[in-house]
Amino acid sequence: MRPLGRNVTLGIHRSDYMLDAPSGKFLQVELNTIASSFGCLSSLTTALHRYTCRKAGIKLSHHGTGTDTPAARPASGTPAARLASRYNCRKAGIKDLSSLPDNPALQKIPAAISAAAKATGIEDPVVVMLGLFEEHGLTTLRRSLAEIAETGRVRESDGALMLPGSEAGSEHAVACVYFRAGYTPDDYPSETEWTARELIETSSAAKCPSVAYQLTGAKKIQQDLASPGVLEKFVTAEESSQLQDLFAGLWGLDDLSAPETAAIVAEAMQRPEAFVLKPQREGGGNNLYDEDLVARLKEGNGLSAYILMQKILPPPQRSVLVRNGGWTEAETLSELGIFGTFIKLGEKVLLSEEAGHLVRTKSSNANEGGVAAGFAVLDSPTLV
Repeated sequence: MRPLGRNVTLGIHRSDYMLDAPSGKFLQVELNTIASSFGCLSSLTTALHRYTCRKAGIKLSHHGTGTDTPAARPASGTPAARLASRYNCRKAGIKDLSSLPDNPALQKIPAAISAAAKATGIEDPVVVMLGLFEEHGLTTLRRSLAEIAETGRVRESDGALMLPGSEAGSEHAVACVYFRAGYTPDDYPSETEWTARELIETSSAAKCPSVAYQLTGAKKIQQDLASPGVLEKFVTAEESSQLQDLFAGLWGLDDLSAPETAAIVAEAMQRPEAFVLKPQREGGGNNLYDEDLVARLKEGNGLSAYILMQKILPPPQRSVLVRNGGWTEAETLSELGIFGTFIKLGEKVLLSEEAGHLVRTKSSNANEGGVAAGFAVLDSPTLV
């Protein structure tokens, strides 16, 4: 790989947590390192909830700013959304808007991409992502992997990834590539898509993420980091203890004959409601629960591609969910995601900060929690 592309590292992460009722702790579900979605929409959701709480007569407290940035000011929303939000404000006991924390994802995530683009040093940069032009003056293109393989090239002089512009004969250097796809097998139906990924990876553009960075979000890495003595290679003993307090139980299935592995597999088959079986997949809808978990464990072959995880059991709460302009009231569970942005140029860290949050709420009888997959809706946290 060319040095410039290798040296600029851009991470836009989302670490997801659920409150575990039996332990009373927040436990980590997973870390997302590619296409960490809904950052901008979560900011708009916070703004919508502040708007509707104000309409419900809830005033701003002096304890917090409670301000909406101009970019995050919402439209009035559908009548169902406004009514549901007012209902949930009252049910949550919100007395002032300082209970709804600021959510800067709409500003901080594009700013991180802009900073990574500038760190590459490429002139006339084009960033492959929407939503950057107004705030940062960066032109954006949206291209599929197949289109990049067909029309893209790496410029010999500096390794820049070159893509055609909108005008005939025009061509632009790409400073940063943000992947909104490329994390499921369906995204690679032929060798063409793999060719595009190789083209991007060997260019001098900053990648969000690179192949290596994407793999750090794999379930097996999550399992390894939870193993005794591993975190201490990267952080202090005190920091390791604090991080491990957020880990749910995680077990690898590489050697089924090992006593510890055999014991936890036997327990999972007897009490499947307490476990989740996770493959090395992203995008939702891939985990196995209950009888499906038991059936896969009984098969045996290929289990090294999975991890077994403690099922987090959050306390249910009564909420109103809005989908497609309609609303329903149900017992629900919520998942909190914390966005983070990270930029490294060589060995120098240019940026590392929290960048907003996301709350997804789903019916308590749904195992999966993806919004795009139709299992959940966007929500806001309430500080108490």
